[in-house]
Amino acid sequence: MSATLPPAERRNDPKDLRQNFEILGELQLDAVYALMKVGARLLFVRAAHLAPLAVLEHGSHYITVDDEGKIDLHPAISIRSH
Repeated sequence: MSATLPPAERRNDPKDLRQNFEILGELQLDAVYALMKVGARLLFVRAAHLAPLAVLEHGSHYITVDDEGKIDLHPAISIRSH
């Protein structure tokens, strides 16, 4: 039986970039790569209830990409500072 870390502790051990990309599906990867080409930076992948959600930063704005590759330029999300 493996122990599961509480959410607060898991956040202290961030995934490296490769691990984040491994979580994404093909449609998400296409969208994330396109956004990165215009200067966005992948921050993390949130393991949402049904599917992973990629969260990127472009300047002072956040962008999300859902599991179908849909890009939201104005997501209603709150991100804690480091």
